[in-house]
Amino acid sequence: MLYLCSNQQFFYYPLYTASSRMKTALGASCLILLLTLSTTSVAQTRRRGTTPRKAPAATATPRPEPAAQPQPTAPPPTAPRAPSTPINVVALNGQTLTTADLDPAVRQQLDLVEDKILAAKREILDLQINTILLQAEASRRRIDTHRLYETEVTKRIPVPTAAQIKKLLDEQGAQLQGTDPATVNQQAAAYLQAESEEKLADDLVARLRKTIPVVMGVDVNTPNLSNEAVVATIGGQPLKASVINERFKPVGYEMRLQAYALTRQQAEQMVNNMLLLEEARRRQIGPEEIVRTEVSDKVRPPTEAEVAKFYEENKSRLNGDLNALRNQIANYLQEQTRNRLEQELSARLQKNANVRWLITEPPQPVQNISVDDDPAKGPANAPVTIVEFTDFQCPACAAMHPVIDEVLKSYGDKVRFVVRDFPLERHENARKAAEAANAANAQGKFFEYISILFKRQNALDVASLKKYASELGLDRARFDAALDRGTYQAEVKRDIEDGEMYGVGVTPTIFVNGVQLRTLSAEGLKAAIDRAATTPK
Repeated sequence: MLYLCSNQQFFYYPLYTASSRMKTALGASCLILLLTLSTTSVAQTRRRGTTPRKAPAATATPRPEPAAQPQPTAPPPTAPRAPSTPINVVALNGQTLTTADLDPAVRQQLDLVEDKILAAKREILDLQINTILLQAEASRRRIDTHRLYETEVTKRIPVPTAAQIKKLLDEQGAQLQGTDPATVNQQAAAYLQAESEEKLADDLVARLRKTIPVVMGVDVNTPNLSNEAVVATIGGQPLKASVINERFKPVGYEMRLQAYALTRQQAEQMVNNMLLLEEARRRQIGPEEIVRTEVSDKVRPPTEAEVAKFYEENKSRLNGDLNALRNQIANYLQEQTRNRLEQELSARLQKNANVRWLITEPPQPVQNISVDDDPAKGPANAPVTIVEFTDFQCPACAAMHPVIDEVLKSYGDKVRFVVRDFPLERHENARKAAEAANAANAQGKFFEYISILFKRQNALDVASLKKYASELGLDRARFDAALDRGTYQAEVKRDIEDGEMYGVGVTPTIFVNGVQLRTLSAEGLKAAIDRAATTPK
């Protein structure tokens, strides 16, 4: 199994309450959360040092503003959405089940999807406006946006006091039993700092919106909105809908995918229950007896050897030693066994049934992934372009690197492979390693250099990065100067910002002709390449 690296921080889009964000932050060390990380998320992960996360809340206390500088206003409150028209989901032995047959709580969640999509588009619009505001202010001060954000936000984030950390942990104490105290303290401090950063970022945006005119244009949620439509003008600079539409693609896809998955999961449960009752009637026994004999009686606690084996295979992803995590691992493995047995029972019940699904998974979006001027191999006019966003300190990226190399050998000039940087905040040496790789690229040794980085991820300090340059025979004076002066900081930052726009939240993230690769394996990559080669761009 190839686990992905991600920033265990908070989402851009406010689809969760502060309480649920707190649970996510402090629960990141919990085994189940770590082992169920998916390749995508509904929203992009938040990264320190980027554009402010959101605009000031529309419900905040109004402040005096110059009449000549119109400000964006929140959309008028919408009436509660009427229940949606039932959709046919699955046909079982001639009987059709619809969304109206689903659990009421599930139906309510599905009814809210369209509202969340509208809200997400507004959030993306606000985020883009904030980006342009930040760029305009940085230009006025003759500095870059990273330096502006650092000056106004990052350097002003206070260090949480012991009392603040204790208060936070006391409020969450019931959820943190059995977790490593040092890790929990660290995560609590990070959460408090993130909250402070969010407030400082909001304050910065509020100040900029007072001094730079922002005039709203066409409603971003207008049906069939043209890409050329101007949705806002910031300091005289028009913002077209095309930018918002492109940024929305991965977000909207994930929302619709989750809605599909929820519908399918609930419907499958209904189908299984109906088939179980039918089987119980056929056998003239209770359905609970079938479940007991086919599932419950076969579930056994894992052996100590199985627990230890699992820990050894996954300890780089876990917070805590084997003794601290033994019970959690045992429970996880036992639950995995139960799930497998339930799936096997379901397959047997459905084998002789007529099950026909009437809903389909939403198609993946095709995004316009820029290849910038990043390191690449293969002809520029190749019919298939692979773009990987990677982190040189990420174990999953290191595992995927030889897989990609091996797959590319069989395609020759038919594929162009481009590497872009996406160093995660949790990897302290990743950003400097990315800069070093760019410095090696300037001397024509990028792919040779990153092969060394992936093999020696435990030694990515600056001294080691320079040592690897010597091993490849690079001009050390030129290499060292680029690394010491931060020559490629802006290049790495641009890759990060582009990645966030494309919905990148974990590494490695790979796009094949603009479509994100969902199965990170040699077979998955080959299938994506073959599919892209036969699909018109």
